[in-house]
Amino acid sequence: MTETPYPTRIEDGSPDLHDMEGAPGMTYRLLIDSTKVPSASLCHGIFYMEPEAEEASHTHDVSETIYVLSGRGYVRLDDDKVTLAPGDMVYIPPGTAHGFYAEDEMQVHFTFPVDCFDDVAYHDAT
Repeated sequence: MTETPYPTRIEDGSPDLHDMEGAPGMTYRLLIDSTKVPSASLCHGIFYMEPEAEEASHTHDVSETIYVLSGRGYVRLDDDKVTLAPGDMVYIPPGTAHGFYAEDEMQVHFTFPVDCFDDVAYHDAT
């Protein structure tokens, strides 16, 4: 199967913005996902967090990477609290308890090694 390149321009207002279930003040956009293109086991998107928004501690069965585009906050990784600022990148291994908190408005690029964001299982870690 030949794959076709798929450019995505966020400034065009595309793709759609979704609410993050169970995390008030947190939304996301899927940029690359098998619902749009054959993504070859790669899902990319952006989390948007309002000031003081918090995502509860959870785990996934797959790894995740995050890259902070703007804003400041922190991520809890198991028992550690790691400050986040623009340009920071974090690798989160499968099974690692983690959750995010935004001190001010924060945008975070995320990547999962799955075809589709819906393939990422969120497990409560509290």
